[in-house]
Order: sequence, then structure tokens, then C-alpha cells
Amino acid sequence: MPATIQARSPMLPWLLGMIVGLNLASHNSAPLLILLFGALIGSGATLWLASAKKLKRAWIPCFLISTTLTFWAYGQIRLPTSPEPFNLTLPAREARLTLEIQRVMQPGDRFGQASGLAHVLNAPPTSRLCQGDRIYFRLKLPRNLQGGIESGVIQPGLQLQATGVITPITNTGLTGKAADFDAYLKDIGVHYRFARSGELKVIRAPARFQQYCKSMNESFQRSLRLGEPAESELANVYVAMLLGRKIELSKDQRERFRTTGTMHFFAISGLHIGVIATVIAQFLLILRVPRSISPFIGLPLLYLYVEITGASPSAVRAFLMATFFWASFAFQRQRSPYSALIGSAVLVLMIDPSQLWSLGFQLSYSVVLSILLFGLPLHGMLTERCRPYRWLPEDSWTRRQRALTWSLDRVLLLFAISFSAWLASTPLSAGLFEFIAPGAILLNMLLVNLAALVISGGVIALACASAWLPSLGGFINHSAWTVISIMDQLIICSTHIPGSIFPSAGFPPALGYGSLAAYFTTLLWLHHRREKLNSRYLLLPPLVILCPVVAGLLAIS
Repeated sequence: MPATIQARSPMLPWLLGMIVGLNLASHNSAPLLILLFGALIGSGATLWLASAKKLKRAWIPCFLISTTLTFWAYGQIRLPTSPEPFNLTLPAREARLTLEIQRVMQPGDRFGQASGLAHVLNAPPTSRLCQGDRIYFRLKLPRNLQGGIESGVIQPGLQLQATGVITPITNTGLTGKAADFDAYLKDIGVHYRFARSGELKVIRAPARFQQYCKSMNESFQRSLRLGEPAESELANVYVAMLLGRKIELSKDQRERFRTTGTMHFFAISGLHIGVIATVIAQFLLILRVPRSISPFIGLPLLYLYVEITGASPSAVRAFLMATFFWASFAFQRQRSPYSALIGSAVLVLMIDPSQLWSLGFQLSYSVVLSILLFGLPLHGMLTERCRPYRWLPEDSWTRRQRALTWSLDRVLLLFAISFSAWLASTPLSAGLFEFIAPGAILLNMLLVNLAALVISGGVIALACASAWLPSLGGFINHSAWTVISIMDQLIICSTHIPGSIFPSAGFPPALGYGSLAAYFTTLLWLHHRREKLNSRYLLLPPLVILCPVVAGLLAIS
């Protein structure tokens, strides 16, 4: 892994203009013709200034203005419209709706209730809903649905007709997790809840591909439980980690993972996609598949895994990152993780602009960007400063000296990645989750490689079970459960360490976002002056982000 990266991407101005434009569209409306006309003038000015020899960088503000106006107009077209404030004050009412399931948050096969997001296909005028609106649903599933769909089998693409109660989401009188969840729903354009109270029937079953993914998910669950020990929760953690089924975790486990900052191991995200992509790439390399061809084989397999696990937004984002990076091998382009990250963010927001207000989107891109811009340079500087035997030629090193140097380098790399990820997540965690977990720095150093080992073992176990080798798959499962047991014990021990978790109730989210913006601005400035990256200036970004956080904590204490 390189110590530094090229922090240049032609898509960065697009992303900045997109973020500003979508924020303007969510709070202000303007005539589309005026916005598009302004964007056209800005584009023309950009082309003219870019061709002028004396005005080398004058085109940049014109381009940003043009991009901002373009995505202001795009946001007004694509972002869901908010209902009239008066409608949100009306009491709950019963209506019969036709829904198409978009995303399942909680399957109904354990508690008898399914919840998630759906699109409204048909609604009576008195419901205050229109065709295409998004709604949060909670359905009590009967034993058998009319149409041949059994209880518990609810998945994206399923069209249902149900009678239920529609309740506006107002955030009134709620605190803690309930208020946070309602705020998340409103940020993504969901303003009503729907709870089934009457008849429920299937209008159309999901597409065959979606049904296939559902059956494969169930098959994977059975494969990951081969040889499952009696009265043990290790298999539940294993299934949750490989398939993103957090419902398998007990209440105590969820709270423990959440407060220690390790819940990300159970969301299909960059770690899972990166590890699985590496396993696939190495397997294709063993088969002597050329690097220029392997993306065309590996990426469809990776996408199939994403769909089988439910195609959560975090999984789709991670897949797009992997696609941009892995595809560079096929097209013989320079490989840049930074450009792949920026390109995937632009594509995600083009597909679904409401993702900009998703906390998962903000955390995942902030953490990965921090690792690339700060973690890798920090690793390079620490390796240079702490390198042993620097006075000896490397060719003369003994095996012990080489092993010691390699081990120290791995430890420093883990620290740099964990510390940089913690820096980027701390302001958002303080403002939105109401806690800060300094202990997560050391804990993630210990757990990342163990989690990667579990995911790799799970992929191999699934491959063995699919190849009619259940005994071998069960043996690998036992190895993974042993690693999971070690991980769980480390997490339990970390909760008893004083100072590993600090409450931050009342921390202003605006201060967190401001410190995060200043942090990345400082990092980009350092990368454009690369001679400062390996100097004491590298201590500046942590100070920029931690000083406001400490000040905020002191203000609320």
C-alpha cells in the first residue's frame, strides 16, 4: 500500500458543486429555467477562461457556480417534495394503499413484523399521499398471504395491497434513538408511517432474480450454520457479519457493538466488499486469469453477493468504489483509490440524491477519505521515523530483523488506519450518536484483521458448501466461530476500561460538520503542498478536528 496517494480527481469539483446544489435544492426553490440558463452561462465562461493563457485558474469558480446551479435544478427534480406543514399536523387516518417494497429493514421471520421502506403505487385522495411517495411501513404478516407468499417472506420488488393507519412523522415528544430514526426518515424524504391494521394481499410477486437472491440468502444462512454448536450465539454473530443480518444479534450484543464503535462489522460495507473482492481476485489469479479480464468475472460475482445480502445502501456504495478501482485494471488506467472514491460518490448521488443526508453515506465516505488523505501519509511518516536498523543495508538484515521490521510496519499501518478512521467518525458520533469512543482506536486495531479473517473464512465456507463439500464448510465455520469468540471477548473487555467511552449528549451537530469540513480542507491543502506531508504539519489535521470537539464537550459538561 503506498504511503501517499495522488489527491487529485477531475470529479472533485463536480462533487463539491453537487453537495452545495443539492443542499440548496432541499431548502430553497428557484425557477428551473433561470437555474439552467445560469448554468449554461457559467459553462460558457468556464470554457472561455480555461482557454485564456493569462487566466490559468479563473475558470474554477465559474465551473463550481455552473455545477452548483445544475445540481440545484437536478435536486428540485429528483429530491422528494415535503408535504405541506398543515398536513403533518392532521391526525392519523386509515387508508388502503398499494405498495412496492423498496428496502427491508427488519424481516418478519423472527418477530412476526416486517418493516422497511416502500413506494406508494396507489392511494386514495384522503390519504394525503401521492403515487411515487416513499413511506415507512410496519406490517404484521399473517401465516399465509393471498397470492402464495408465506409468512416472513418479504423482499424488495414485492407489491402489496394493505389496509392500515397512516401517521405523520413529526419528531414531537421523542428523544434518543426514536428521534434519531425519525430525523433519518425525514432526511431521506419519508414523512409518513404506515402500520397494517386490516386486510393484506399480494398484488405481484418479486421478479425471479429477486426471488433467486432471497433463496440464496436462505441457503447461505444454512451453510454458515453447518456444525453449529448447541446453545451458542456464535453462529448468529457469524451470519450477521457475513450477510448483514443484524436481527440475528441479541439486544445486549447490539448495544455492546454500538457503544464500542464496532457495529460497522455487521453492515455490508467497504471492509466486506474489499475482503471478498480480494479473495475473488486471488482465486482468479491462481487460475491464471489475466488481470485485464478478472474484473469482468469478479465484479458480477461481487454484485451478486451485494444483491443476495439485500443490496443495502452501504453495500451498493462499497461495490461502486470497488468497481471504479478494479475496472482500472481492465482499461489499463492509472489506479487511484482517491479518484475511485470521488467517482463513486458522484455516481451514488446521481442515482439517489437523498443519500447525501444518510448518516451511512456521510460516515463511510468520511472514514475512507480520512484513511486515504491522512492515514496513509501518517503511516509513511511513522514508518520513516520508527524504522529500526536504518543504519544497516537492507540486504544484510537477518531473518529476525526482517520479521521485526515487517511486524512493526503492520502495527503502524493498523494504528494509522484506525486513528484516521476514528478522527473522521468522532464529530458525527458526538453530535448524532451522543458518545465518543477513544477506545475504538485500539479495539479496531485488534479487530480489523480478525474480522477480515472471519469474512474470508465465510466466503471459503460458502464456496465449499456450494461445491457439495459440507464437511469442509463446517470445519471452516468452526474456525471462524473461534475467531468470533476472541473478538467478542475483546469487545467485552474494552467496555470495562475506564475512559474508553465518553457521553456527549447535547453536542451540537453543526459543530461536528464544521470541524469535519475544516479537517478535510486542511488535508487537501497539505496534499497540494506535498513537501509538508512528511513534516510536523501532519499534526495539524488532528488538531483542527479535535480542538472543536473538545471545546464542544467542555461547553456541554
